[in-house]
Amino acid sequence: MEGLRLGLWMRYWAGFRLAPFVPTPFHVAHRMLDLASVKPSDFVMDLGCGDGRLLITAAKKYGAKGFGVELDPHLFREAQKAIRREGLCHMISVQLQDALQVDLTRATVVTLYLSEKGNDQLLPKLQCELGNGARVVSFCWPFSKLDPSLVKRVDGINLYLYEMLNDK
Repeated sequence: MEGLRLGLWMRYWAGFRLAPFVPTPFHVAHRMLDLASVKPSDFVMDLGCGDGRLLITAAKKYGAKGFGVELDPHLFREAQKAIRREGLCHMISVQLQDALQVDLTRATVVTLYLSEKGNDQLLPKLQCELGNGARVVSFCWPFSKLDPSLVKRVDGINLYLYEMLNDK
């Protein structure tokens, strides 16, 4: 596992990933979804879903359906296994795909734990494809060109909430 993490970090620093893989702590996943006021009618998209924990939490705790994308094949398989193990295949799907290539138009909530650079690369896509009122929650890293609607601290690290005010 240590070799896998080193390889993921190396791919990030080489510019092939929007962020290295560092799992979101479970209590932070809950706080991110609380901050976004997730409800059963929401469609949560996790860009860089890793092992799927944010999507699983959204489905189990809030009754929200979701979709995740993951670029790393190993993490993608881990997310698939976790979703099957939790019996949530009817609510969550994941795809092996680059976050910059996914269609975001269905999302009402987007969760991110990327990097400031990764967030900034995604910002034009989010602004273009998300509907008015969609919420974006970023753990740790803000968007450099966007003011958050709300900032909350968890364990000394910021969670940033952005409410999209664009019309598609």
